[in-house]
Amino acid sequence: MAHVAEVMVRFGVKVICPKDPTYSTVSPKVAKWSPFFDGCIGAIDGTHIEIVADKESKEDMLNRKGFPSFNVLAIVDHAMRFTFVGSGMSGACHDMYVLRECQTRPRFSKPPPGMYYAADSGYQLAPGYLTPYKNTRYHLKQFVEVGPSTWEEKYNHDHASIRNVVERTFGVAKNRWQILDGVSFYKRETQSSIIVACCALHNYLVERKAAKKPEEQGRPVNRAFVEWLAEMPVHEMRDWIKTGVAFIDPKDIHVDILRATTSNPPVVSKLAN
Repeated sequence: MAHVAEVMVRFGVKVICPKDPTYSTVSPKVAKWSPFFDGCIGAIDGTHIEIVADKESKEDMLNRKGFPSFNVLAIVDHAMRFTFVGSGMSGACHDMYVLRECQTRPRFSKPPPGMYYAADSGYQLAPGYLTPYKNTRYHLKQFVEVGPSTWEEKYNHDHASIRNVVERTFGVAKNRWQILDGVSFYKRETQSSIIVACCALHNYLVERKAAKKPEEQGRPVNRAFVEWLAEMPVHEMRDWIKTGVAFIDPKDIHVDILRATTSNPPVVSKLAN
């Protein structure tokens, strides 16, 4: 098994990467919010995968739920492909700690200026990482009975809809590869390699499906618009997106939050056209 896992990790180097490293198109998955989420190139999150740890290391691997695990960080694109998988970090590690460690790895997919990953509140708002507003409803299930009623809630709802792709990708991979429910007893490095191997096979199957049924093509990225976003402080960019999406689908807002302001709807820069 160890040898097979190592071979699959080498295969993963070829398939776990951005399909378009230049991010030259805007995904159709974010088109309904255009241009406000045009800079989103995917989503990032961590998931705990239970492992078998030896007595000496078990305590160091325990997560907050009390079982030994790897806190596996993954980045996925809008087509549910893994573009980066960081495996092997202790389940006791916080998501931000795992992210910082993964950022030091040569194959980490760093967002270009003006572009970003959708991330949950476990991460810090920073260039390249767009997070929700805290102390505000966020998860989609929280909006089932009552829809968004503030600009922040509307933004959080739309952000969660986009970021949900990483949760769905984890779900598909775990359902497909039962070994991810609990990696069998091998040495720590092999257990980590098995996880990466499963993600590589997931990407292979996604590509096979796409070959039979080609994906909808996105429109070209407006580089001038991306450069404009890159010059904006990230908290201001989030506020700009928040204000913009509030006016895209006002019918989706439970309370007419458009009355909350006397100003005109935000003017979208001609750069976005």
